[in-house]
Amino acid sequence: MYLYVKAVHVFAVILFIAGILATAFALRTVTTMPHDTGAARRFGEIVLRWDGLVTTPALAVIWVAGLTMAFGAGWSTSLWLLLKLVPAALLTGLHTIQGIALKRQLQAVHTTALITWAPLAILLAFAAIDWLAVTKPF
Repeated sequence: MYLYVKAVHVFAVILFIAGILATAFALRTVTTMPHDTGAARRFGEIVLRWDGLVTTPALAVIWVAGLTMAFGAGWSTSLWLLLKLVPAALLTGLHTIQGIALKRQLQAVHTTALITWAPLAILLAFAAIDWLAVTKPF
């Protein structure tokens, strides 16, 4: 059963990575596109719709499957898992903040500092999670 849960977890992670990076890209793009054409608004709305239909449910599956694996394998008190929860929680919060920022940018044009550092933060957090999950150093 563990391998099936792990497969679902990995698939959901791939969907989540794609979605959260797409939202980061949309934040940057919507800011630079001219708002009078309506293309920026349509693009942002498409990304928000994808976020609601795919990215957010994938995040829920990640947490449920991840916690299922952690408790099922007896890793609930492992240091590597506890450390992995830090960037995982950061990404969960960043996902929420990005969605709010994109909605606000579609309502009124204003730039947020989030668009400059979000893609790097996402990639670094995923790299840390991946390293901890694969190597289990502690």
